[in-house]
Amino acid sequence: MSSPAASKRASAKQLSERAILVADRDEVSRTATASILRRLGFEVVEADSSRSALTQARQGSYACAILDLNLVEMSAFELCRRLLASSQWSWTPVIFTSARQPRLDLRVSMQAGGFAYLPKPFRADHLMAVVGDALASQGPMRQGKPNRELVLARAEAAASA
Repeated sequence: MSSPAASKRASAKQLSERAILVADRDEVSRTATASILRRLGFEVVEADSSRSALTQARQGSYACAILDLNLVEMSAFELCRRLLASSQWSWTPVIFTSARQPRLDLRVSMQAGGFAYLPKPFRADHLMAVVGDALASQGPMRQGKPNRELVLARAEAAASA
């Protein structure tokens, strides 16, 4: 489950505009991702399940979300659909991660409304680049949804690396 401290932080104060939701049931992976993001100056709220992520998501606005495909209780794709259906999340980029079959997961991730797919294991610079792209594309002032073909090409290149 999410750490009590992370839950308390999310509910005790308004989240900053640099807050990122990281949902991954693998504690080592979740902690490593969160650590990289914190070193970059982001406020990170962690969740270890889809339900926990949904609860955290309802407590504030986030700059983006990073969802692992191995979440329990509800698929990460369904979680993404639910998040994006909310007006609070409608412009929030969702990044999927997984160590599973990158090519298949990549297509399904984009169909579910994901902004990007980052195959595991990933390097810190790949995470930084994808999050940077997601934040640059964020908000109602952007020109529509992200260019899916460009996102797919980048993710496939990362999967091949």
